[in-house]
Amino acid sequence: MAGKIKNPYLCRKNPGMPECIHKSFLRNGQLIESTLFDESFLSKPHYIYEVFRVIDGLPLFVEDHLGRLRQTIELSGLPPQHIPADFTEQVYKLIEANQLQEGNIKVVVLSADTEQEAAFLIYIMEHQYPSVAEFENGVELALHYGVRENPNAKVMDVELRSNTNQIKKKQLVYETLLVDQDHCITEGSRSNVFFVRDEEVITPPLADVLPGVTRKHVMKLCTELGIPLREEKVPETSLWKMDAVFITGTSRKVLPAYRIDEWLYPPDYPIVRQVQAAFNREVENYLQSKRQPFQEE
Repeated sequence: MAGKIKNPYLCRKNPGMPECIHKSFLRNGQLIESTLFDESFLSKPHYIYEVFRVIDGLPLFVEDHLGRLRQTIELSGLPPQHIPADFTEQVYKLIEANQLQEGNIKVVVLSADTEQEAAFLIYIMEHQYPSVAEFENGVELALHYGVRENPNAKVMDVELRSNTNQIKKKQLVYETLLVDQDHCITEGSRSNVFFVRDEEVITPPLADVLPGVTRKHVMKLCTELGIPLREEKVPETSLWKMDAVFITGTSRKVLPAYRIDEWLYPPDYPIVRQVQAAFNREVENYLQSKRQPFQEE
């Protein structure tokens, strides 16, 4: 059960880094030098996007991310033709052109309006992965009252992202957890959240959160491991009852938290470590399945 204390945390930021990094990016399937990248869309209040990770030159769970992108397009009322039929081939084209071994790739879908033409962008963005110490010792989280409109769609809410970034900087925490109008915790600003109580894993219901790809795999792994799991609303007043907490995401994988506001949790809780190890195996198994065809050639 959680204890009470506060500890300082040093945030890492790189505000001078451009949105698109490395040598080239793709716009509507065409390779273009990154110096010509137009990032003016970042000032729009909302835009459709997807982010996935590249490990050893391979796009991790790219099929799942493509499925979520299709869902976002559908939920946004756009025709499916906004996603090119050769999406996966384009991803590998970008990886090869930039000789990318490790990093994050971002996909942005821009629909036509009075200010811009429709565009499908695939580019390499800056990434910040947790350190070895953070995976071992956990990270700090803070609550923030706010929700994303249409939470099942991966649409950038620029105002909400700005607010949560300010909170992370001001309170010196790794991530913020959103709290809705019913005072229930929904998700992180860039992650999904899981709680452990009485040897059971609890996560907010899918209707209230982004269907994270890592979240999906963690839930599957809990079933395979025989760990009881349920989706239910988590009131902020129940934080003191929780035995452990972890967040999940593309860059975060399975990352323990040792604090939410004033409540402390043990990062080494056995179930958390069990899920963390199982997910790391899942990643390696996936990558090996993608390496196999190349090894057999």
